[in-house]
Amino acid sequence: MNEWLRENLVCPRDKQKLQTKENNLVCPENHIYPVVDDIPVMLLEEAEHIHGYITQTLENVAKMQASGKFIDEFNPSEHNSNSVDPFVQAEIPYTCGNLYIPLLQKLTRYPLPEFRMPQSSGERLLDVGCNWGRWSITAAQKGYRPIGIDPSLNAVLAARRISKQLNAATDFVVGDARHLPFASDCFEVGFSYSVFQHFSKENAKISLNEVARTVKKGGKILMQMPNKLGIRSFHQQVRRGFSEGEGFDVRYWMPAELMDFFRQTFGETKMTADCYFGLGIQKNDVDLLPTRFKIVVHSSEFLRRMSDNLPLLVKVADSVYLESVNQKN
Repeated sequence: MNEWLRENLVCPRDKQKLQTKENNLVCPENHIYPVVDDIPVMLLEEAEHIHGYITQTLENVAKMQASGKFIDEFNPSEHNSNSVDPFVQAEIPYTCGNLYIPLLQKLTRYPLPEFRMPQSSGERLLDVGCNWGRWSITAAQKGYRPIGIDPSLNAVLAARRISKQLNAATDFVVGDARHLPFASDCFEVGFSYSVFQHFSKENAKISLNEVARTVKKGGKILMQMPNKLGIRSFHQQVRRGFSEGEGFDVRYWMPAELMDFFRQTFGETKMTADCYFGLGIQKNDVDLLPTRFKIVVHSSEFLRRMSDNLPLLVKVADSVYLESVNQKN
């Protein structure tokens, strides 16, 4: 664990400083968090398990503690350092979206997206829900110093392996977006993609307020969210009878609802188009996809570029970015 993390990790329950005791991090109230293979595991057992990753990680850590042995179930010792990590091969449809289902166990390279922020000279960036680290890696390649957080220990271990494989300077923590284990005002940038769209609106608001706490005043915020008025989004809502959704279903937000909440939480906010005809569509991955999906990607990118000059097109994008400057309201 690097020195920055040692200084800025706090107890996710009471935000107090932590000390290292044996192979754990401990706060003055004796809340104990294990460190597994140098990865801090900062999950709260008593919090609602809003994703199976939380339950899976807590169970795996308990088994490791009982046996005294650490085992990475994706067996990286058998992984060719020039090939795509087995975790990504198995998880790609779940981290990148339905367009990637044909690529299950068939990836020939890592699908690394375009990071839509300017070049950085070392700003500390929080990547909420980093999973296998694709956004943290691309942020690092643009000069940021990312700290990725995700509730899946397996995903975070994969993110660390892949970062090393691609020579990207990143760090990772296992934790819950609703209870960020970081000191206040320790990041210059807050980022998240394809994460808060799966939270209930109540949990999304709790989590985004935690982001506001940890990002410095004047810091930059860039968050992807789903738009209720998107063409594909509307179709998906019809399929499920316009229900709000449960579990890990996507929760759709009206554009005005998103703008109001982000302005209240962070300050002045701008909405831009991310993609059309679905969620998670990335132009950088077009060469990996079947022909029928290439058409979707090219069409989405055409509309996204058109939206720069036709702001009304933003209102019907399926996925949007919210860009804010944190004013600590």
